[in-house]
Amino acid sequence: MPLDVKLFGYYPGAHCPTCSRFEGCGGKAHEWDFESIKGKLIDRYGDQIRVSLINVFSPDLKDFPYAAEHIRKYGLRIPILALEDEIIVCGGDATDDMIVKVIDCALEEMAKEQASA
Repeated sequence: MPLDVKLFGYYPGAHCPTCSRFEGCGGKAHEWDFESIKGKLIDRYGDQIRVSLINVFSPDLKDFPYAAEHIRKYGLRIPILALEDEIIVCGGDATDDMIVKVIDCALEEMAKEQASA
């Protein structure tokens, strides 16, 4: 079973004026290239993971109430990395290197669990 990886962020096509409904964007929501990270992760992990990119300004966010609540509570600190629908890291802490490190650890734990089963 592949590890479910969700990256919540801003993707091209989102309408900037909608930022005003979230705290703390300050334009930073639009600076990170979310599109390229998916390809990098797939190249690195192949079928070990399933990557979804969710635009925080789209109606799709309503399908992820845990992420919407996180944004309401902590402001728009993106990207938000969730593994198996649990938020792991967000904002400036969610660098490409940190995302890879977190996924490496999660896959290592999954391998240990499968080996002991």
